[in-house]
Amino acid sequence: MKKIPYGKINFKKLIEGNCYYIDKTMYLEKLENNDDTLIYLRPGRFGKSLFTSMMFYYYDLNSKDLFESLFKETYIYQHPTPNKNNYYVLKFDFSGIGENKDDLDLKESFKKCVVTGINKFLSSYNIKYDYNKDDDADDMIKLFLGHLDDLNLDHKLYIIVDEYDNFTNAILEGDADGFKSLVGGIVKSFYANIKIYIKEGVVDRFFATGICPITLNSMTTGFNIATDLSTDLEFNSMIGLTHEEVKKLLNDYVSKEDEEEVYNVMLENYDGYLFNEEAKEKIFNATLVMYLLKEYVRYKIIPKIIMDMNIVFNRGKVGNLIELKHNPYTKELLEEILLNDQVSGILKRSFDLEVDFDRNDIISLLYYFGYLTIEPDEYGDYYFKIPNRVMKEVYGNYFLYKLSEINVTLDSDVLSEINNELKTGSINKLCGYVSEVLEKLDNRNFIDFKEKDLKLVFYIILLNTKNFSIYDEQVSNNGYIDIYLRKKSELVKDNIMIELKYLKKEELSDKKILEKLREGTEQVKRYGEDERLGRCRKYVVVYSRHECLKLEEVK
Repeated sequence: MKKIPYGKINFKKLIEGNCYYIDKTMYLEKLENNDDTLIYLRPGRFGKSLFTSMMFYYYDLNSKDLFESLFKETYIYQHPTPNKNNYYVLKFDFSGIGENKDDLDLKESFKKCVVTGINKFLSSYNIKYDYNKDDDADDMIKLFLGHLDDLNLDHKLYIIVDEYDNFTNAILEGDADGFKSLVGGIVKSFYANIKIYIKEGVVDRFFATGICPITLNSMTTGFNIATDLSTDLEFNSMIGLTHEEVKKLLNDYVSKEDEEEVYNVMLENYDGYLFNEEAKEKIFNATLVMYLLKEYVRYKIIPKIIMDMNIVFNRGKVGNLIELKHNPYTKELLEEILLNDQVSGILKRSFDLEVDFDRNDIISLLYYFGYLTIEPDEYGDYYFKIPNRVMKEVYGNYFLYKLSEINVTLDSDVLSEINNELKTGSINKLCGYVSEVLEKLDNRNFIDFKEKDLKLVFYIILLNTKNFSIYDEQVSNNGYIDIYLRKKSELVKDNIMIELKYLKKEELSDKKILEKLREGTEQVKRYGEDERLGRCRKYVVVYSRHECLKLEEVK
């Protein structure tokens, strides 16, 4: 059986290491039928580096003798293009820039990557060239490409750039000025010099991957010849995994009795990405799929921790994005996204770092980094939504962090007690702890406090449970359940349904409390008629400010 290719980004090592490869080579043909200078954006850890590595070995002159051994089980082996192994390939990898705060400054780190790319090229093709490594990167590439032009090589150049825009991390760390200085200067000039030699014919093709268009916008006048395929319908699934690809993968590795369960876990947690509103199928995050499959193959069970801790989808990055440039939309967006799983907005394809970011700028960046995706609506437009449960948890963890700023932290011992009690079907400790958390809030927090805010506190506390999957606004045949806990283990007897009601201080009366209780009781009874929800313990909870006024189980 082939190995699971988790974390593999070198195509040659993957194939020679007997790893499973999900064939994406049919896109080489599609790319060649497109423009010669291309940009392709996708969130991090989707598989961009492996794709560019595969491109290198397909187009590289020196890899001609490896074509059969590397590509014999792929589409492109049966349908080779005229450009197969027909280029000197100059590959730059900027994926490490800006990731490490202790790294060299951006300018030096960028130059270091350029030197590495040039040196590998010279060594690979046995070309002699002495150059000054102390030159700036833009001068370095200009002189280098000029030298290749003088050599009158018998083949053209293909330049492949992996993660062209990793400098954007500098913005996320608050160094927008450093980013603007670098990208508006040396990086812009670097690509402008490549553009010169594309026009001269020395560079025949150019392909770059990245995450978001901020860098591209900042260097537009220097490199305004690239076609962006990121939202092109034909290339929606070039990076990432389709449903068919995931099902084929599971069929090869997962037992028949577990296949549906593993697929549903992946569907809920790793799927949901759409990059064109006309696309018929959503895309899975490839790295997370391989992570879970690797763990399953090793232990023959679905891992309890379904989020790969090595992945860069974390509280810090989503926080930096949503608070970018100290914009005033942080609280509004976070609450809307967490409570509704979606937000309305317009996808921005260009960004101006000279002015304050507006709401659509922030939403668009969350989309480009993979924390939101687009969702078509019934009118032919689209809105933005959280793609899957893993991303929902990232927002939840960031919200917990924001609570700590107002001296609200969650007690791990109490959370453990709540988790144990939930297994019995009771929510008494849960409701008691929600009251404790709310009591720590300042009176000002309750001025605009609503039922949705109460639900958010419940949801955040429940993120820590390991025995249930948590859903807010779960669809039933007869409405939307505020909070639905679906059991993960057969050791837990019942699912749990919670309907929340909230009264402002000025609304408070015995009559109003009873009205809310009756309303909630009728709702959960209707919801419970949906057989898909399984056997449920049903509760109605009424709050005012921090006080739990009523907690009743509905039989």
